Amino acid sequence: MLVVLTQRALRDAVNSVTATPGITLKPFDHRSKDMQPSLRSLLLGVCSLLLVSGCGSSSYSSSRGTIGSIGASGGSPGGTPSGSPISAAGAPTGTNNSIVATPSVSGTVSVAVGAKQTVSITFTSSDGSAISGFGISGTFGTLPAGWSGSNSLTCASVSTGSGCILNLIYAPSAVGSGTFTVDYVFVDNATVPSTSGSVTVAYAATTHNNVVAAASPTGEINAVAGGGNQSVSLSFTTDDGKAATNLTLTTDLAALPSGWSSTATSFSCAILSQGNGCELPLTYAPTASARGTLTINYSYCDGSGVIRTGAVNIPYSPSAHNDIVATASPPGEVNAVQKSGGRAVAVTFTTDDGKPATGLYLTSGLAVLPAGWRSASKGFACASVSTGNGCQLHLTYAPAALASGTLILDYAFTDGAGMAKTGSINVGYAATTNDNAVATASPTGQINAVAPAGIQPLSVTFTTDDGRPGTALQLTSSLTALPAGWSSTATSFSCSGFGSGNGCQLPLTYAPGAADSGMLSMNYTYVNNAGGSKSGTVNIAYRATTDDNVLNSPSPASLAVSVNSTTTVAITFTTDDGNLASGFSVASDLALLPSGWSSASGSFTCSTVSTGNTCLLTLTYAPTAVDSNTLSLTYGYNDNSGTAKTGTVSILYSAT
Repeated sequence: MLVVLTQRALRDAVNSVTATPGITLKPFDHRSKDMQPSLRSLLLGVCSLLLVSGCGSSSYSSSRGTIGSIGASGGSPGGTPSGSPISAAGAPTGTNNSIVATPSVSGTVSVAVGAKQTVSITFTSSDGSAISGFGISGTFGTLPAGWSGSNSLTCASVSTGSGCILNLIYAPSAVGSGTFTVDYVFVDNATVPSTSGSVTVAYAATTHNNVVAAASPTGEINAVAGGGNQSVSLSFTTDDGKAATNLTLTTDLAALPSGWSSTATSFSCAILSQGNGCELPLTYAPTASARGTLTINYSYCDGSGVIRTGAVNIPYSPSAHNDIVATASPPGEVNAVQKSGGRAVAVTFTTDDGKPATGLYLTSGLAVLPAGWRSASKGFACASVSTGNGCQLHLTYAPAALASGTLILDYAFTDGAGMAKTGSINVGYAATTNDNAVATASPTGQINAVAPAGIQPLSVTFTTDDGRPGTALQLTSSLTALPAGWSSTATSFSCSGFGSGNGCQLPLTYAPGAADSGMLSMNYTYVNNAGGSKSGTVNIAYRATTDDNVLNSPSPASLAVSVNSTTTVAITFTTDDGNLASGFSVASDLALLPSGWSSASGSFTCSTVSTGNTCLLTLTYAPTAVDSNTLSLTYGYNDNSGTAKTGTVSILYSAT
């Protein structure tokens, strides 16, 4: 039966199809070149499903080409219009395929509070055949707290590859968890409109860091079945730049899906943080038409020492025609030292089968790159792309501030079969600092302990001078060969990560068996925030003290002299163990001695007392009358351990 609709009826039909909550469309005008892509494709779908007389007098151009006039019989003169999936009987000849949405993170997206992570959702078709009119419905203004992204996403054509990717950023400021749903509309390969597509993302903000895995190239991995292969690099970093340890792949690399392989039989990283120091090489070389998602699972210890797990999704599909793949060098996360002149980055475009593709150009503007990024040119294009480095975009990352993020570059091209395609590459980046490790002993200053029973515990805390994370700190001095009296409960010492706080702390104890003094020196190595290998030394002065006493030795020890004679008395002060005492002074007033006694000075002090005769008090006894008594002098001092003490010197004397 011939169905005839007026343009008004067609308008009502299209508006009815697209009247879905969360979809905002401009007023209908089938002649407008500014019509939203999703609406234009939906219009194409309605026109293709119905033999419409009202569309016969109109045509319009779109980014996907020109839709020609359709006559009253449902086709252009001579039959069905070129490119239309309508048979002579008016029935669709395409497939009722659907959109496959694959988040880059498998399971829950976990990000530490204060850090951020880019989550990519790759949209492809379920069978590789083209889907048109794709668009995200709703707005991102309603995303949960901490999430952000572009205001909209429309894709003129969705099939294989990285041409349709939604990038979202999760940067939580408080601990929490939840889910959100991204809704989308599309027109399948049989031109049937669908408004029921959705993908749900679970998320959680954590108190400790998380390991993030990012695949390069971005999006779905493609290669021509039986004739091409694609190298894939999986880079592991932490979301806050601080160290995690003991990353181990729990996916068996010998049992990957068909077409996938790795040069590694197993994979682990002892320490990881920023940069590209922890990368897994993979290769996709399909021999059949199977498509799917490669999920790589891993475990690790986070910055607090808790064992955690994670997983990354890598969608893949064999393709009938070649694709252009963009790879960045250096691979993985790009790091550059803040205010240091910059890091050169080259983005190379090649085809996955080595055969030519043409007409590549960037659809992302190079004039508006993220802070710290720059390009010598405002645009970029290559007439032909195949192998080698003939199509290479040169960029520079020279951060002025400490920041991190993802550089997203979109591009378009024509594959070897003449089909227009698009692609995208994500380049993670982070600014670093050329900082230094700082070792701080507590208590500070000289470490003292009283021998032989005194014990002084202390700790050495390692941080960086700017609080930014460093990694791989290792004490190179032996803890089993410390100076006499020194010990540690650790036989060796290392920290996978350090920066601020007391998370990297070496315990020590000083318990001398005898009086001693010296300098404890310990050497260490580390990798600073900029990835530079450095070394340092911590010096701790120490002194073993004793609970000693100051003795006095008068010479002569007693006096029996004649009246009108003169006798000199020398009093020597020493310590009973030969170790220093300090702050010695005679408390008695030497100007008020008993009759017949005198001193050259009214007071007497010694800064230190130990052995010998360095602390010597000289008195004179010259009696003028018969007398008999005891001369007593009191004195004070600080013993070798610093304790204040007193003593008395007594001299018996008589004059006859």
